[in-house]
Amino acid sequence: MNGLERMNAALSLQEVDRVPIWFMRQAGRHLPEYREIAKSHSFWERCKDSDLCSKISLQPLVRYKQIDSAIVFSDILTPLPSLGYDVEYGGGIRIDPFKFDDVDGWASFNSRKHAPWAADGLKAIGEEIGDEKAKIGFVGSPWTISMYLLSGGTGDKDFNNARALVSSNPEDSKRLLMKMGEIVGDLLADQVNSGGADVVQIFDTWAGLLSNEDYRNLSQIATEKAIQVFREKSKKFVPLIHYAKGSGHLHNQIRDMDIQGLSLDWRDDMRYNRENYGEMIAFQGNLDPSKLHGSTDVAKEAAARVLKVAGGKPGHIFNLGHGFAPSARIDCVEAVIRTVCGDIP
Repeated sequence: MNGLERMNAALSLQEVDRVPIWFMRQAGRHLPEYREIAKSHSFWERCKDSDLCSKISLQPLVRYKQIDSAIVFSDILTPLPSLGYDVEYGGGIRIDPFKFDDVDGWASFNSRKHAPWAADGLKAIGEEIGDEKAKIGFVGSPWTISMYLLSGGTGDKDFNNARALVSSNPEDSKRLLMKMGEIVGDLLADQVNSGGADVVQIFDTWAGLLSNEDYRNLSQIATEKAIQVFREKSKKFVPLIHYAKGSGHLHNQIRDMDIQGLSLDWRDDMRYNRENYGEMIAFQGNLDPSKLHGSTDVAKEAAARVLKVAGGKPGHIFNLGHGFAPSARIDCVEAVIRTVCGDIP
């Protein structure tokens, strides 16, 4: 089987010749070849130039040949500039001020017109790798994007001020979140229709801050809107993976959505999830990314443990419980890949 076949089989709960593997944030900061590009090109240049985007997205596949998927180099905040908010990176994130009344003035969003970069990058990736590897598109969830927008960037600890704005302005907040859901759904559909994505993922990084009730009334309804728009606008069915850090208490609600894969963070119980829900949904992730910062023996042991607790039933994709940090060690990544895939040729 090739990488695309493995990913499709795993997400369809079918048998595979080995567990498929890719890493969140695999394209980027931990690679010296990426840092060379970053020296001479701004972040937005790296995202918007399809040749640069494709080159960066493929760097991990060149270095780690057994990885099964290329995830496009992009960012969860890509829709914001088209809505009138400058987004700056470096020493945190800075975003132009937002007011709830702004939503009324937002233009009708069209990804092809306003934010085509991830889809264009995916198309360029496909021209290089064909159908040998899965091409993964992604977006941020409406809730997570809105947390950054309401905070003017990185925000205070646990986004307390942004969440206070939401709870103090329930109707305005719902309008913002549902509008962002429409935008996110359109972005995902464009990555399939124009970019040729084989798999897509929603990153709801900050959903774990919410109680079950607040999740149901805020993030979940907006994410369901995004998925609805995505399904309506996509010209073909593409499996969708959901990731939310620290969201174990929300998994009963997350599994109810139209998703084919649930990505677990390193604190979640992979064995419990696989044994109790492995017949209905695929599971991804669970490796503590800190294990890639120390010795190769620790990295191998951690990877072997994830494989053991996941068991041998179909529907498992090997991944991290969160994305690579810049100081992840390449020899540790290689040790994990050998543990999952066997010796690197």
